[in-house]
Amino acid sequence: MVLPFLLTFAPMNGKDEIIKRRLYYEGLKQAITTPVKNESISVVDEIIQDDEVEQDFKDTFRLWKEVIGPLDSAVTFVHNNRFLVEEKEYIINEDPDAVFMKPEEIFNVLKNLLSATVMEFLSVLEMPSTEKTKLLNYVEHGDKDGFVSMLEQAQCDLTALAKLCSYCWDALSTGTEMEGDDFSFYLDSIAGHQPMEGDADDGKIVEAVKQWQPSVEVLDEDDSDEALQQYFSDYRHFLETDLAARLHYYWDWYDDFTLKERNLIDPILDNPMAKDLIDGIWEEYRNPKPKSLEPFILPEDFFDWQHKSNTPKEFFYMDNKLKRKGVDVLVAFIDWLADKGYIADDNEVKALFAYRLTGRCRPEGDELPVIEWHGKNGKSYELIYLVRYLSDRADYKKMRRFFTGPEWVKDRDSSYANSADSEFRKKMSEFFPEFCKFVV
Repeated sequence: MVLPFLLTFAPMNGKDEIIKRRLYYEGLKQAITTPVKNESISVVDEIIQDDEVEQDFKDTFRLWKEVIGPLDSAVTFVHNNRFLVEEKEYIINEDPDAVFMKPEEIFNVLKNLLSATVMEFLSVLEMPSTEKTKLLNYVEHGDKDGFVSMLEQAQCDLTALAKLCSYCWDALSTGTEMEGDDFSFYLDSIAGHQPMEGDADDGKIVEAVKQWQPSVEVLDEDDSDEALQQYFSDYRHFLETDLAARLHYYWDWYDDFTLKERNLIDPILDNPMAKDLIDGIWEEYRNPKPKSLEPFILPEDFFDWQHKSNTPKEFFYMDNKLKRKGVDVLVAFIDWLADKGYIADDNEVKALFAYRLTGRCRPEGDELPVIEWHGKNGKSYELIYLVRYLSDRADYKKMRRFFTGPEWVKDRDSSYANSADSEFRKKMSEFFPEFCKFVV
């Protein structure tokens, strides 16, 4: 029942607003239920139902189909079709950056938006309403040539329209529907993107794409089990990175999402197969790991003899290799491990890690604590890689005493070293090219 006095405040164009809202929420539902074309969904369904496909691969596809694709598509839809419209004046007037886009590029953005959003975007053009209506019709009918021709003939300033279009997001589904070399070039464009300053998620997505790229290129030429395993490992990492970014955005702006929007989006997050993953992202979101306030440093004479420990059971035999690289490389290497979450971003943990590697500068205390290691997907492969390629004696028994956290392999530890994350192996080859060779 609607209370009569509330009708006093109804807008004059109430019926038009109702129609617009109905179309908006129908569009959001469509974005969630069909984040990609039906043909792509059919291919994924065939893979999921194929008994010969490994379960890990099936789970990755299901995660994309049931959780990450719908969430990414939904949040992108709301961002593009509501948030940008509401912030239109601010974007145009307050953002000092001048943006240039060709008419065909503008068309490619507009064709993915609701008609009401396209109308809002086109309203910033200084031209008669009749011409704006023609442009809208071109977009609605997919007539790029007509749209481009009319804009070129109008010769009006496109700066404001280009600025709005530049703020629009691509959904994750964009790349999945590309064919041939287009997908490779699409990934290359993302890898070359300059992350926004202060946007950690933006930078992580770029890094995840850079990690995924090599295995995408290799799989085009090599469909071996090893190449396929690496592809899916990198793809899974990219998906989880994208999921975290979209969840962070959703939670950051949760109060700005309408009740109807939340009622459509929240059920996506209740999918049992993603519970542990989403719970982990939520825990990190609510309780971010504190970064060390002071920079991690080691003394310049760190590798001199007077710092050498007399208890070799407490460290690996690898100081000669590391000594040749110098203290600066060792510090940068340990900082990178902490930044990527392999070890805690805590200077005491970093100092203990340096001691375990080299036997130099033993921390105080009778009993040294173990270091918690966070490998990709909870595995120990990256740690095994370090022990195999940095140490002179690959002592995996020491590894298990010095570290805790990952899922240890049952035997033949060294055989798992090259299963380490490709981004990790590539970075190790940059720090230590003499004895860490990167092989895709």
